[in-house]
Amino acid sequence: MLGKLFKKKTTKPSLYEKDLFLFAMPNAMESVMHVLCEAFGADPSGGSGNTLDLNQEDMKIGLAVISEDMGEKAKAYIKDQRDRTRSHFMQIDTKHTGVKTNLFYHLGMAKSLVTIHYSFHPENIQEKQNMIEDTFLQTLLPLSGVLLIPDQPDAIFCLGEDGKRKLVLSETGESDFNIYLPKLGPELTEIYPDLPAEQTERRNRSRNILKKYGIYVPSFYPVIESETDAHIRTPEEIARRAFALMAVSLYSECLLGEGMTPQEAKDFIWERTESFGAASSDAGFFSPDEWDYLNNPNSSESERINGSWQYENLYVMEWALGLTDSLDFPSHICDVPQTVKLLKNCSSVEDILSISHPRTAAELLDEADLIFCLDWACVDARLYQFPAPAGMEGGVVQERHKSLNWLTGCPESVPWDQVSTNT
Repeated sequence: MLGKLFKKKTTKPSLYEKDLFLFAMPNAMESVMHVLCEAFGADPSGGSGNTLDLNQEDMKIGLAVISEDMGEKAKAYIKDQRDRTRSHFMQIDTKHTGVKTNLFYHLGMAKSLVTIHYSFHPENIQEKQNMIEDTFLQTLLPLSGVLLIPDQPDAIFCLGEDGKRKLVLSETGESDFNIYLPKLGPELTEIYPDLPAEQTERRNRSRNILKKYGIYVPSFYPVIESETDAHIRTPEEIARRAFALMAVSLYSECLLGEGMTPQEAKDFIWERTESFGAASSDAGFFSPDEWDYLNNPNSSESERINGSWQYENLYVMEWALGLTDSLDFPSHICDVPQTVKLLKNCSSVEDILSISHPRTAAELLDEADLIFCLDWACVDARLYQFPAPAGMEGGVVQERHKSLNWLTGCPESVPWDQVSTNT
């Protein structure tokens, strides 16, 4: 009797719900919406402005697209969400520092944000969840995007070359990548349609080298001069500069490493200086700053340290003269004894030229373009307080950049003391 009066109470199972966030590069809402509709086989006209509801059986998906073309408020909202996400993931302790750095850059390029909320009955949760998330992942290639999946832990995913989801970075510092690079952006020919093929091909070669090291440089960054516009230094100019740099480096090493007095250090290098005909300020070897340094008995420690860094510039000059095969990756200082040894038996500019095989203008410009990109990456890393990409030594990069700018006369033929390394 009681059973008939009091029927068993039934409760509808609560829905399984989740949010996703998709960061995309296109800045036009309609472009983003078109990709999303295509992925789900939906009719774009079924949406309402920038929102869209997708239903399949018990699964309900609601999404909203916010793009920069929607106005200043939209831009501000995207920037806020982008910056919050970058800040959150940049605080993660991970061994994948290069991945984290490049994810920071990738998120910074996002011009659209898709907010997603989905729900379904709590049956076959993993299967349904994977189906929904994998469909959104398939949109990442055309949108050049990444998908943030808030979870335990929060994680950002992309679509791998194999068409499967790949973990870019999680809150616990995990990643499926050793090297992760955001899309490099449009082709250089799209950005600089009137640029000679020589310059775009040179930058593309640099970018291909950078890819191997996981170093990101945006495609819109300026390219260096062409062979026609560059002011390539003559072999004699390079030989004179090489000797001056060797003398300054050795002088500095005598002060710092050997504990000599300034006069003792000068005496050590002066016999060779006279042999080269470089023992006067107007001989065309030493720059004004170098001459003042060599003749200043009260030079500061910072000046002496700066002088010791000139070994790096000497190394580049020797490469430009063909005395060494290649410039290795700038992750360490040069081999100082070997660098000095290359000119050990030379007593004049003529001696240096007799053993030289000077590089072509194309070779010099290739290295100048590459170091420009590497220095840009180092400067940008310092700006955001990241470690230098791929273990680069910032001081080596900067000195090498100065030498290559001098060798190629970029942006114009200027004296050694005035060579810029702006990025």
